[in-house]
Amino acid sequence: MRSSFSTLLIPLAGGLLVGISGPVLEKAGGPVAHAASVILVAGWTYALLGFSSGLLAKTKVQAVTLSIVSLWVTVSAYYLTKATQGDFTQSSYEEPAGPTVFAWSDFLSMLAVWFFFALLLGSLCGIAGYFARTGHYRLPFRILVPAVALVETSMRLSAEADVQEALVGATWSVTRILAVAAILLLVGVSALEARKQRSAERA
Repeated sequence: MRSSFSTLLIPLAGGLLVGISGPVLEKAGGPVAHAASVILVAGWTYALLGFSSGLLAKTKVQAVTLSIVSLWVTVSAYYLTKATQGDFTQSSYEEPAGPTVFAWSDFLSMLAVWFFFALLLGSLCGIAGYFARTGHYRLPFRILVPAVALVETSMRLSAEADVQEALVGATWSVTRILAVAAILLLVGVSALEARKQRSAERA
């Protein structure tokens, strides 16, 4: 019972923490906080949340469901935090020079868009996490998150090199190096596991 509760609680708590921490650290100021916020709002971090949910799940259905819900929690926490920071305000149509009002249409439309993407990403990453633990051919599923990080950081460094701050570029560069290292490590671990399995079968 405790194990089942932990399976549900850990991804949801992680999603809540990531969703709140990203925008909070972005506003906090300072190089460390800024670098952390860049990582926490990255696509590969969301992929990692979904993957971890699937990794902890007992069944394929639970893996997909828990992954999607954890990402929905993350998205909700992110945009609710942004809302409390004043990101969704606009001038009143009745009184343009008067006080600002909450832009519900902008807020709800952003939630809807990112809920949809969370549905797609959660389904993929949740099932990948499940098969990374239980599947016969685990390597392709295990390297999904570092592969996403590698692709994302490479695209950002290529497309945003002229406009991003030096710290942001350095963060993406370090992340890309770590992603490559993680892929190589997982390939090595998989090769060792396969070798041990063949040795055990011959014994």
